[in-house]
Amino acid sequence: MKINLLHIIGGLAMMTNAVIASADVSGNWIFSVTLGDLGSGDAVISMSEEADGSLSGTYSGQLANGPISGTYTGNDFEFSFNSSLIGADITYSGTVADDGTGSGLVQAQGADIGTFTARKTD
Repeated sequence: MKINLLHIIGGLAMMTNAVIASADVSGNWIFSVTLGDLGSGDAVISMSEEADGSLSGTYSGQLANGPISGTYTGNDFEFSFNSSLIGADITYSGTVADDGTGSGLVQAQGADIGTFTARKTD
């Protein structure tokens, strides 16, 4: 009986770690973005997770209004969209913290152009 109980406790611990290790990025977010000389502002971003690790959704902000696509793994996510204002694809790469907030970098053509913090609105 001791062995079976240990196996059950170990299995529960592994399942708990799997749940904790993966944040849910699906939903509506407000991203507070700072882009150096380009200024700062808020963007409204809606993201949906797919079972294959892909992200889809929309971006509405100073840089663009339109669809996003990307990926997520565990607490990390990345998505891109085209900005006609800048004339390049913009990529947001970030991490969701234990408290449910996000933060990360904004890049254009592979160069860091800013940072963001994010919070879910739903």
